[in-house]
Amino acid sequence: MKRIAALGVLGFALAAGADDKDKVEVKKDKNSVKIEKKHTRGKSTDKTKVESKARHRMGGGTVSTTETKVEHARPGIGNDSKTKTKETVERDAAGNVVRQEKKVDH
Repeated sequence: MKRIAALGVLGFALAAGADDKDKVEVKKDKNSVKIEKKHTRGKSTDKTKVESKARHRMGGGTVSTTETKVEHARPGIGNDSKTKTKETVERDAAGNVVRQEKKVDH
């Protein structure tokens, strides 16, 4: 839950510092946050999408999942880069990390 709140604050901070060429969208729910940011400089475009979800476990504790997609597009086919990161953190009822998993795709 703290992570979702932190991502929400991050989204609002990004929106506050945005200039004319930035576009930031924040969608916030009780257990999820979605942030989309698009920044354009000349002909290149940076897109970032962050989706974070949290849920409670049956015996206590939480499971939070954060999925981040970053795309950098420049003119030409060979100049684009995409990165997808998925992080899962399970915590027990006391707040200790039981399992942490991070997967990065390029």
